[in-house]
Amino acid sequence: MHFSARLLPLIALATLLAGCGERRWSVPHAPTLGWRRADEPRLPMRIASDLVLKRIQFGVLQTSADGEEHFSAAQELPAEDGQVFGWVLEVDTTRPSVRWQEHLRLPRAPTDWGEVATDPDVLLSRDGASAMAQGEELVEDGSLSRFYWSLAAGDPAGDYEIDLAVEGHPVAHFVFKVPSPVQEKAILVKNGGARHERLFAHMMPALSGGGATRWR
Repeated sequence: MHFSARLLPLIALATLLAGCGERRWSVPHAPTLGWRRADEPRLPMRIASDLVLKRIQFGVLQTSADGEEHFSAAQELPAEDGQVFGWVLEVDTTRPSVRWQEHLRLPRAPTDWGEVATDPDVLLSRDGASAMAQGEELVEDGSLSRFYWSLAAGDPAGDYEIDLAVEGHPVAHFVFKVPSPVQEKAILVKNGGARHERLFAHMMPALSGGGATRWR
């Protein structure tokens, strides 16, 4: 499991949301432990007098032939190294930003958490099978989104879960499937005019040697 530096900054509020670009603004906070799992939300959900949650979607970012990234709602992720996933919230608010918390759980510990293991803004469980983070995202065109996570070689097959809270209120419980173990991505390289397919190992910190805080 790795993190992705990409974010969906502009969201077209249509049947399938679409957008592309780089992370514009995100403020991390020291993660805290635990909150209750959200019940099935009844939308719209009023979280505060100036904050109403209108729509929640979980899904993946996919790159089209022209290089643009598009969001697609999904309950099953392609078991592909580098596949980015996350959530989009549609809100009615005058606030410039909204705070969130998330708790990601894997079926079992991945081979390697990659850069996440040294991210000071992420808490890893002692069994290595879950991670917690919180932060603050800018509201743009009535929506905010987070696409921090991406699949990596060694991530297990099975059911994954993300619990999401907004301003301390549990709002969503996403369950999604990775149908098979994630394999190393093959990279084509050009060598002396001939093309060879080689597998490049990720040179990432081992889960046991990372700098992230652990909890029992």
